[in-house]
Amino acid sequence: MHALTLRAHPLAGIGSRRLDPATVSPPDRVASIRTEPLPTTRAHPPVVAIVGAHGGAGTSTLARWWAPAADCGQSWPGSVQTTQRVVVAARLCLPGLVACADRLREWHVGTAPGGVEVVGVVLSAARPGRVPAPVRRYRAVVEDLAEQVWDIGWHDELIERELAELAEFSPFDPVPQRRARLTQAVPLDVHHVGSELIDALARATKKLIEQQDSER
Repeated sequence: MHALTLRAHPLAGIGSRRLDPATVSPPDRVASIRTEPLPTTRAHPPVVAIVGAHGGAGTSTLARWWAPAADCGQSWPGSVQTTQRVVVAARLCLPGLVACADRLREWHVGTAPGGVEVVGVVLSAARPGRVPAPVRRYRAVVEDLAEQVWDIGWHDELIERELAELAEFSPFDPVPQRRARLTQAVPLDVHHVGSELIDALARATKKLIEQQDSER
């Protein structure tokens, strides 16, 4: 399936403050912390870390698809030497959404490493076809905890491709053809989410610079 399933849900704009910790229930378990700097595997250091809410969340595929991203596994990026801006990745299924909500609550209550900024959430389809009603209902919990929620659809061709075979998205890449092979271009929804993510990061950086200038 190659249908475009892009959706963004703004909470209070990129760069907004966390929710009041007193209004958020902390999760029973917290994620590990990566103390080493994120690797630079392309021409430039990564600008965002993909953190999996659970195993099989697709972090390696997303980080491969988006050239400005790095795979952080299921750990928070704890090193200040590389980016601590995070996209939380999860599967669009009930266990995936529950795990995703746990990571978001962990960030809101302040138990994630200092400096971590959750930019948004990427939900990858767990299967082709319609999303069951219970999953759609619990998705609302994640949307209440996240500044942005993006969707990536189901792509059959991933089953037969090695990670290194996948094409990459870079900022300002042209929109790919709808039926391009994954070795030639990223899927349309991956391109659109990548573009939205880069725009969100740019807005956050601009806002931070403006705040720093106003404080001088």
